[in-house]
Amino acid sequence: MDLGLKGKVAIVTGGSRGIGKAACAALLKEGAQVVVSSIRKESVAAAVEELRPLGRVEGIVCDVAVEADVIRLVSETVRRLGKLDVMVANAGTGGKYTNLADLSAKDWDDMINVHLRGTFLCGREAARAMRAAKIPGRIVTVSSTSSYEGDPFLGHYNAAKNGIIGLTRSMANDFADWGIRVNCLAPGWVHTDMSNPDLPPRGTRIEHLGVLKRAGDPEEQAAAILFLASFACDFLTGATLVVDGGQIIIGPKPR
Repeated sequence: MDLGLKGKVAIVTGGSRGIGKAACAALLKEGAQVVVSSIRKESVAAAVEELRPLGRVEGIVCDVAVEADVIRLVSETVRRLGKLDVMVANAGTGGKYTNLADLSAKDWDDMINVHLRGTFLCGREAARAMRAAKIPGRIVTVSSTSSYEGDPFLGHYNAAKNGIIGLTRSMANDFADWGIRVNCLAPGWVHTDMSNPDLPPRGTRIEHLGVLKRAGDPEEQAAAILFLASFACDFLTGATLVVDGGQIIIGPKPR
């Protein structure tokens, strides 16, 4: 199946590790040109070096919570690669487990700023660039199954990820007239640097974790991002695709 990504230009925020890096690799293998973006310069440089054999890849450091950074990310991408077809707003942070009654306003703001504000800024700037160039682009946001389940002591994370789903729907409405499709990925537990401290090693059977009884791999989430970023899903917008191995369809077991 031709996903229509050959020659397209994509930005992946949080693209230097985990799901983001896997998405960069998947896009490159489909013939897209990719900008790897992350907040850490060393991490971006290492990812670019690793991904370079797969195709044209650039690295741009960006803090998605900072408006000027996101504006620069998009404008620099267009300057270097000539256009922007795909924005994957994947950057995020895990935060710390805290009862909301004990959560500081700073910890709340930090979480909302990276996830929700960052997704808004990336979506807005991508849409502006696509509208100006008359490109019917694709914007992919990244939420979580925490939007549906609500992890204990992660109220700030749950709220931010739930907000991304609502924001995705609003962007899909607002950007539709320009041919831009906006969809969301909601991963379940995935083996990444962020999640591994809370997970057993890869390959371990986890009895309580969904129908498939395991955590996912970044490449499995990247496959879903690839579809949502593709030009084969023209009739899909404002949707949230849950990729969790059946995690949220299993109710609590009787004791």
